[in-house]
Amino acid sequence: MESQGRLPISPVLKRLLVPLWNAAHYAGWAVRDHGGAVLARRFEFCSVCGRTRPMIYRRRVIPAKLAQLWGLSPELARALARKETLDCAGCGAKLRCRRIARTILNVYSTNPAVRSLAEWVQAPEAARLCIAEINRIDGVHDVLGRLPNFSPSDFIPGAKPGTVVAGTRSEDVTRLTYSDGSFDLVLTSETLEHAPDLEAALAEIRRVLIPGGRHIFTIPMLPHVRSTHPRIRRSPDGRWIDVEPRIHHPGGDWGYLVYTEFGRDFLEILDRAGFDAQERFGPPNAHDLAQVIVATRRP
Repeated sequence: MESQGRLPISPVLKRLLVPLWNAAHYAGWAVRDHGGAVLARRFEFCSVCGRTRPMIYRRRVIPAKLAQLWGLSPELARALARKETLDCAGCGAKLRCRRIARTILNVYSTNPAVRSLAEWVQAPEAARLCIAEINRIDGVHDVLGRLPNFSPSDFIPGAKPGTVVAGTRSEDVTRLTYSDGSFDLVLTSETLEHAPDLEAALAEIRRVLIPGGRHIFTIPMLPHVRSTHPRIRRSPDGRWIDVEPRIHHPGGDWGYLVYTEFGRDFLEILDRAGFDAQERFGPPNAHDLAQVIVATRRP
């Protein structure tokens, strides 16, 4: 029964109107976000594309459900939103992605005058590197795609590892199909927490790196968590059982399951897995959760 005073909308008309309605919302958000960046004078040099652009902050990317599940204070929720946004208005690179770019330059660039990834990829030293990107890193992916030895992949549910689906190679970080010692550098960003078997993922990344090769990556880590531990585990009959409230990222109640909660002991775990690891951009704190880890494979 139709509500009084409300005209029925045909299914055909609804299919036409809904995309327009959504597009109008997205356009409104974009105008508000860009306007907010300009009004706040949030202009920065982007270490990915090499341009000075507004940096777009979107608090809404950390919904209340996710903040509740992860036990985030309002301050930590804002810090996590900064990590997951502050997008470059030019190339779209988030804060964590721009910090990965800065770390790559710091580790590999021999020219201190080079300030961006876009400039560095033109150097012969960059072209000689074999680089694997496991799951797309915004902004960084497009720039590194100009290199001859760049191997990107994504996890595609249901696809066999190593196969190509619609132009994208599918890889599972717990059982990579690359040969031993294939890469000088492996890049991941907010990926390891989604691996059901963290130990297997670290072993696979180490296996595909050359001795002395590096894994440069980001993970979600809160300053008050001391010990790395599973959020869910598999029972003997194959079912997943909650150890703590499970977190779906990025939505809180939708998205990919988070299997591991990382703590301040994670560098020790990397050491036991055969890596010498360093944390860049300081330890996590209430204002900054966008740290980058450089893990170098020991022989």
